[in-house]
Amino acid sequence: MKKIIIINNNMKIGGVQKSLYNLLWSIDTVNQYDVTLLLFHKAGAYLHALPPNVKVEECGGPFRYLGMSQGECRGSLKDTLMRGVLAAVSRLFGRSAAVRLMLPRQPMWTEECDCAISYLQNGRKNSFYGGVQEYVLERVRASRKFAFIHCDYRRCGADYPENNRLLERFDGIAACSDGCRQVLEDALPHLKGKCTTVRNCHRFDEIRALADDDPLMYDSAGIHGILVARLSHEKGIERAIRAAEAAHSQGLPVKLHIVGGGPMRADLERQAMEAGITDQVIFYGEMSNPYRFMKHADLLLLTSYHEAAPMVIEEARSLGIPTLSTETTSSREMITDSGGGWVCENSQQALTEALIELIRQKDRLAECKKRLAAIPTDNNNALAHFRCLLES
Repeated sequence: MKKIIIINNNMKIGGVQKSLYNLLWSIDTVNQYDVTLLLFHKAGAYLHALPPNVKVEECGGPFRYLGMSQGECRGSLKDTLMRGVLAAVSRLFGRSAAVRLMLPRQPMWTEECDCAISYLQNGRKNSFYGGVQEYVLERVRASRKFAFIHCDYRRCGADYPENNRLLERFDGIAACSDGCRQVLEDALPHLKGKCTTVRNCHRFDEIRALADDDPLMYDSAGIHGILVARLSHEKGIERAIRAAEAAHSQGLPVKLHIVGGGPMRADLERQAMEAGITDQVIFYGEMSNPYRFMKHADLLLLTSYHEAAPMVIEEARSLGIPTLSTETTSSREMITDSGGGWVCENSQQALTEALIELIRQKDRLAECKKRLAAIPTDNNNALAHFRCLLES
């Protein structure tokens, strides 16, 4: 049985952590690996729902600060000061400078493994975020080492010399979609031979069970579009509100159901109020079970200015919900190539026109839902690519 260690910052609510949570459950079913999950900070909502066969450890040492928020350090003056200093060094001199300060005081991981996986990519040069790649390369003994990338490498700000040199040292690099892999290969063409695609796994049975747990019922009038996202600028939620306003002005019935929290909520609520469509735009806040809101929706809306490979697309597909998305790094391969919906140009006008057309031709939604119901959902391809990565 191959012994693998997967390293991440924590298991808090987030896209990377959810992807990791799903992967751990998926590989647990194949019974081929002895898995250790090593976290910088042993915390987060997903931590308490992991497969029982996964051993969960904490690295200790100064790297733990890369998994902690400043608020989590409040119980200790030493931790508050240390994390504050390291974050300040990152802002002033770059994250790599902070990592160089931490490495001499960070002990080696004692167990030797067949494979070590860095599951979290580094972020922008001056953010106190990441460090998992450096930990895997410098503090873990393993025959082979792999890095996972869950982002548009250029648009997220990761493409700079220090990060690029780190990736060169890995035996393989796994991107979460073909689009994300292509961006990485365009940025670093000399690493093309090391790059592959390992798509995200999903717990489809769990998604369907949660969707059936007190699902929200919608009236039959018009189109009910759902958005499940963090309410932050890059998600472009305001563009959905403007599109709904345009539809409303033409007498076309549409309601937006927005599940998620974030810094833009108050501003988005104000925009809906100023547009006179507060009855058509409903904010639910952050929900532990978004699937009960998705169950009876007509359409998933993705309005982002840029995205990597949103997991919500496959989640919606497993529930038979078509998607309308602006064009982003992976939208066409995840939506139109699989017959799961529609992709429009990444502009307000294109989004508005596409939504209005679907409202006017509701039969297209019904046809797409019928097609999705006939498509099986499983993790077979994702797991095959994961195994191929480890054996390559």
